[in-house]
Amino acid sequence: MSKILQLIKNEQGKTNVVIFLVIMVVLAFLLHPKTSPFADDYYNFKAETQLKKLYSSCSLVWAAGGQHNVSSANKNKKGAATECDLATAVLKPYNFLHDKNVDITIKDGSKSGFSATAKHKEGTEVIAIGADGKKVS
Repeated sequence: MSKILQLIKNEQGKTNVVIFLVIMVVLAFLLHPKTSPFADDYYNFKAETQLKKLYSSCSLVWAAGGQHNVSSANKNKKGAATECDLATAVLKPYNFLHDKNVDITIKDGSKSGFSATAKHKEGTEVIAIGADGKKVS
């Protein structure tokens, strides 16, 4: 600690401290989502991440046959889910945590034809995901 104080007392130490503080302020400005030039990328990435997590939850729904807490509109003759929807994906044991700042639309909830879109309220891009769980360009 005394070395730091001695360093600050001389001119070289003061210069280093000022340079360090300036670098920290610039980094904070660039990394904060509200002021960053990369804000759109940040919000679009959050929307894409939500879609991938939704796909993982839907994969659990399809694998389990949706036997848990499935709405009556989403049941086939055996009582299993034929499609994944948001209402089912958020239930236990599927545990999809829906970020309310991301608007998600499932166009096709079936395993073979799954497609969904998402857009963050602060983002600029509508992200789409296909049946393979990957982003559709």
